[in-house]
Amino acid sequence: MSLVLGPIHHWMHKKIKVSEAREKAIVQALKDTFGQDAKNILADVYKKYPEPQNDGKSLEEMLEDKPIHSGIQGMIDDVETREAAIIAAFDRKLGDKAKKVASEAAYQYGISCGQKAAKDKNLSPNDKTPGKAFELLLDNYCDGMPCDRGAQVMDETAKSIVWDHTVCIHGKYCEAANAPPKVVCDILISWVSGFGTGINSALKHTRRKCVAHGDQTCESCYELG
Repeated sequence: MSLVLGPIHHWMHKKIKVSEAREKAIVQALKDTFGQDAKNILADVYKKYPEPQNDGKSLEEMLEDKPIHSGIQGMIDDVETREAAIIAAFDRKLGDKAKKVASEAAYQYGISCGQKAAKDKNLSPNDKTPGKAFELLLDNYCDGMPCDRGAQVMDETAKSIVWDHTVCIHGKYCEAANAPPKVVCDILISWVSGFGTGINSALKHTRRKCVAHGDQTCESCYELG
């Protein structure tokens, strides 16, 4: 029996593909910077967390006979745990040098994602508001399943939007990969910052609170400079 997938399933698949592409951008930057050392580190990571083999496959083909919800959750688990494991492995071997490279790669990829999102929606300059940037962020950033309590708007004006998380959705992947939550979070936040810049170069992203850094909640803001 063929799977019957709805818009929300393809929406989640799009976000998973963004995460996979971010991972590839980070990996390529690490390879370009650290050469053979990076290849050796990645070879060890991929023994436990294999690279995805789904290029060109439809969501239906990837899920095959799996239940839809658990199949998509499994895809999220795979990409997020592997990305955390890569970050952890480079952090152990190369420390802040690797974090800087990974953060810049995530930021630059975030810019390209933001630019593409704005272009796909044919946004005019007046449309590139903080609220619209956050709306498009939710369409691209993998932040758990729809049933999870993801980012929630706390305050919105014409000049800014503030959102929070009460639970770190990514924390379980750091734990599974024995990755430092602060480092993983900082790199993911670099992507979020880049995404806002890609939507509107006048947008500034600020992380006000962060569970990974010891706060009770996460709180971020996009605002026009």
